Amino acid sequence: TTVAYAITYSNTDISDSVFLSNSSRLNTTYPGIYNLQFSIQLVNTDSQIHDVDVWAAINGTDLANSNSRFSVPNSHGGVDGHLIAALNLFLSMQAGDYVELYWHTTNTSVSLEHLPSGSSPTRPATPSVIATMAFVSSIPE
Repeated sequence: TTVAYAITYSNTDISDSVFLSNSSRLNTTYPGIYNLQFSIQLVNTDSQIHDVDVWAAINGTDLANSNSRFSVPNSHGGVDGHLIAALNLFLSMQAGDYVELYWHTTNTSVSLEHLPSGSSPTRPATPSVIATMAFVSSIPE
């Protein structure tokens, strides 16, 4: 509960002006404005509500005013509490910059959750994190 964790990604789908390195760094190819959107599947196994902070860092430096706090519902009736943390950020980046998302929880009963595909009905797996980052426009000179 005293450590911030970089969010890591295990695969990428489509990549053009952004590429993944070090399993957590979303790297830019061109200077400009980028749109970073994410959703994080959080689970709480405790009987109390707990908070999670999520923020961005560019080139290893926390981005000012980028933190958001999410309260993850407690477990209830034998069912874990779940929450999707989602946010959209516009970032001014230079070619070769990278952005990372970090998270911190107030209790170790909260984690990022991946769920396998299901049946009855058939449904796809639930990733713990989905991040989409796209080039929007050049930086005006």
